[in-house]
Amino acid sequence: MAKVVSTAAVSPRNSVSFWTEAVSDTFVDLDCKAGDGRESIDGEITVQTLASLDLARVRASAQSVHRTPAAIDASTDDYYLVGIQTEGSCLVTQEGRSAALHDGGFALYDTTRPYSLLLTGHFEQLVLRLPRIALERHLPEAARLTALAVNADPGAARLLVNTVQFLANDIDVLPSDVSLSVSQGVEHLIVAGLGGLARCVPDAQRVSRRKLVQAHILENLGDESLSIKSIARELHLSPSSIHRAFAADGETVMGWVWQQRLNRIRETLLTGSYDGTLTDLSLSWGFSDPAHFSRAFRQRYGHAPSQLLRPIAESPFTPPSTQ
Repeated sequence: MAKVVSTAAVSPRNSVSFWTEAVSDTFVDLDCKAGDGRESIDGEITVQTLASLDLARVRASAQSVHRTPAAIDASTDDYYLVGIQTEGSCLVTQEGRSAALHDGGFALYDTTRPYSLLLTGHFEQLVLRLPRIALERHLPEAARLTALAVNADPGAARLLVNTVQFLANDIDVLPSDVSLSVSQGVEHLIVAGLGGLARCVPDAQRVSRRKLVQAHILENLGDESLSIKSIARELHLSPSSIHRAFAADGETVMGWVWQQRLNRIRETLLTGSYDGTLTDLSLSWGFSDPAHFSRAFRQRYGHAPSQLLRPIAESPFTPPSTQ
């Protein structure tokens, strides 16, 4: 069932505050200001939900919309928004980039960072709200692709626009058992539409692959069988592509793995509350050889791990900074 909010019954004097509250309830906390020399905002928002996606059709008069640092600090919202301009025009600005949207063009914006929208004249936007994790699962570099315009040319972008327009008009006719599949299909179309931008962002593919590999490593850091071969198998990547993702930064994959393991062990010891053995601790973080662990720890931090076994308050030893 669609939810509709309108300023039709609101006095012009109260319309801006009413509209700001309605927009904030629909998306995230935002600050709206009337545009084109007006002191009021006329508008209507129709909101529908499709599994993990929220879809809103926004029709309104000229205005500017701002996601401020103060609103971000006071919020736990963690979403991406995709704005599709179906009528009028919009200028999206975020992270020093600006995207001019019109005629079905769309752009991504990140609600965890400040952004602004400048909407001139009467406009219509279709806005998709999706959880960060849902998009970054398929597009880890999404944060680097905000405020970049995707034109509705033939291809994935046009298919996305057509699909979202259909959903905005006829979402109620979809059987409930296909909603999840359709929402996932929309997510894939967003990724496909933004994929062309990713190829234009310097090193985006390598950075994306490195983030993907690092996330997998951190999830499996305590597994002593973790290797380039196992990573490649689990992520469906070639070993050479994994090597290249780290080599450009002067690192090796397994070197980064051992570094993270040593960091986790040191953090545990620095709490001063660990009362187990160094062997057990090193084994829990993927070291199968205690001697290898001790050598690696001393080489990295300049002292033996045993010097951190005692509570910090009782030990005369002050661990050196790793900065």
